[in-house]
Amino acid sequence: MRQIKINSTTGTELLTASDVKNYVRIDTSADDSLITRMITQAREWCENYISRDIVAKNRTYYLSQTEALIDIPFGPIASISTVTAEGNTAAHTVKGLDNERIELDGGSAKDVKITYVTAGLSDDLIKNAMLQFISTLYDNRSDYKTGTIVQDVPTETKALLTSYKTMFV
Repeated sequence: MRQIKINSTTGTELLTASDVKNYVRIDTSADDSLITRMITQAREWCENYISRDIVAKNRTYYLSQTEALIDIPFGPIASISTVTAEGNTAAHTVKGLDNERIELDGGSAKDVKITYVTAGLSDDLIKNAMLQFISTLYDNRSDYKTGTIVQDVPTETKALLTSYKTMFV
């Protein structure tokens, strides 16, 4: 069994309410709290879609049993704080371009727990995908709108995020 837990969010949102209001062309402050919640909702959806952290986080990853090589989910990894196996510190070697893989020096193990910090991602493609998604959320605040077909997630949002997508979770 694998489990992952977010211990804390250490980074800040990529977008502000002002960014979204400029994109969606909103001139009032009446919906600022709604827009702020939509920013978080869109970011969390995008993170889960690409299986990577957009905002930096402190995470713990638990595996009940594993072979020597472990792929750590939701990178890029900024640092690995601790690695334990069966309650004891486990010697390991960090591998991969973004430190997203470790090899346990002792081979396979049980009850492995890895605590790590992710760096988060930030670029214009991700921001654009989030803006498009938030725009759709804002324009379609209910499930049904007479005379139109509403998609769950805009197709262009998924297309923009495809290059970041990893198939981990």
